[in-house]
Amino acid sequence: MTDSKISKSYRHRGTSEYVIVGGGQAGRRAAEELRKINSTSEILIIGEEAVAPYDRPMLSKQILLEPEKEIDAFVRNAAFYQDREIELLLNTRVTCINRNAQNIELGNGDTIGYGALLLATGSRARTLACRVDPGAEVHYLRTMKDAKLLRKNLEPGRAVIILGGGFIGLEVASSAVLRGCQVTVIEPNEQLLQRSMPTVVGERILRMHEARGVRFLMGNQPHRIGLGDCGSLLVHVDGGQLRADVVVAGVGAEPNVELAALAGLDVSNGIVVDEACRTADRNVFAAGDVTAHYSPVLRRHVRIESWQIAENQPVVAAGNMAGGELRYEEIPWLWTDQYDWNIQTLGLFDRSQEWLVRGDPHSGKFSVYGVGEGGKLEAIASVNRGKDVAIARRLMKKGTEVDIRRMRDPGYSLSALLN
Repeated sequence: MTDSKISKSYRHRGTSEYVIVGGGQAGRRAAEELRKINSTSEILIIGEEAVAPYDRPMLSKQILLEPEKEIDAFVRNAAFYQDREIELLLNTRVTCINRNAQNIELGNGDTIGYGALLLATGSRARTLACRVDPGAEVHYLRTMKDAKLLRKNLEPGRAVIILGGGFIGLEVASSAVLRGCQVTVIEPNEQLLQRSMPTVVGERILRMHEARGVRFLMGNQPHRIGLGDCGSLLVHVDGGQLRADVVVAGVGAEPNVELAALAGLDVSNGIVVDEACRTADRNVFAAGDVTAHYSPVLRRHVRIESWQIAENQPVVAAGNMAGGELRYEEIPWLWTDQYDWNIQTLGLFDRSQEWLVRGDPHSGKFSVYGVGEGGKLEAIASVNRGKDVAIARRLMKKGTEVDIRRMRDPGYSLSALLN
């Protein structure tokens, strides 16, 4: 789905009832929902990329492996937007929000008025803090263009160094191995996924990758990316340097909050919104991983980077933009596929919780539960046991108290608590 298949705008207007800034998954989902609510309202999506909205989870997996999968990431084709009269203004940057006048300014100086405005500006890849010499190419993975360029460079036999052992880095590692590359992961922490997962989960994921030939340098980080001979790269780390043909940085993401901040909206590790996706301005909403949203489940503001929030939070935002009173009350859920392993997390782990394991970690099929005060189940990390997550979700939504002593019995079925 390229520029040739979808025009910059189907019909440009000076004012739209609903304006969505951000041409990603969250923007698409909000537009879909707004059209369901009202068949005649004016809906405009403005995106900086030159292609229509697409979902990003496939970028680090299927799209690195199979070029023909690119089309699947777009979810909706050009005819979908045309048939539903959802305008797309692509390859366009919004430079300013004039809240008093209820309009936005574009990079070319044009202004567009709005009745309700949704900021779905998403996140961008965090760049390396170390020195990168001129001519030393470092790949980041955030856009379709990034994925296509990286795929072109992941040729069999090439030495690939991945900086960062988070979900994105590990997914790229698995894709690179499947493409026949020699992979090294450099992670500054002593454990994989140290900030978000119980130790045993990170340990087993590391062993799984090592069994497929991935080398890990834990407790290490790059100091400089330089040029080597014959077009190679040199990654300078503690105690030496490593040669690479390809360097990929997966060191996190930063929310695109600049537009909101310039407009005087509250920004704190994301655009601050309530559970209804509202900012302090009654005409301005935000949705997706750019938001620091209030979670009734966690009873605090959080920013979550996940497919779930880009898919479901915009539905709440759209409903409220159209005059509804909806709340986003979902338990944070993330997932990752690496080789033939599926890892899921539900809720957030905290050191104050008691953690217990069900299943055998050495078998590659187990779950870790985080139980809080009063026996309340607050989090689960599941490795190749998706059914455990489904049961845990229902228990967590009901606020069911669990008996830790009984949970330690492998023969005890948690599903019995659902009754």
